Amino acid sequence: MEIIGPLQVKVMHHIWRRGPSTVHDVHDELMADPAEKRLAYTTILTVMRNLARRGFLDQTPEGRAHRFAAKIDEGSYKRELLHHVRTEVFRGDLRAMLDAVAADESLTTGQRDCLKGMLVAAG
Repeated sequence: MEIIGPLQVKVMHHIWRRGPSTVHDVHDELMADPAEKRLAYTTILTVMRNLARRGFLDQTPEGRAHRFAAKIDEGSYKRELLHHVRTEVFRGDLRAMLDAVAADESLTTGQRDCLKGMLVAAG
């Protein structure tokens, strides 16, 4: 499984949520977010073409533009990504992976306690 970068994930999130989209559609949505840094249209075009080349998106001509559709669903990508992290980063140790997630200080105390409780219940 290939891992995609942060901007590529943002593009995929748009397409998973909105369905087949043009570069213009994705660029407009990303630029509507005030927290998002300014990105050129050509940057998004390059990202989407690369995702198509790598097999994540299907690219279909539509007039002068192209419409891009997801070739992998969001759930499948997330499962494959987590499988990769568990097997490659944590060498198959699910408990170590979940301990690392539970130690994330950006989680609320309640979220960390919930994870720790699940770990205790799982034995």
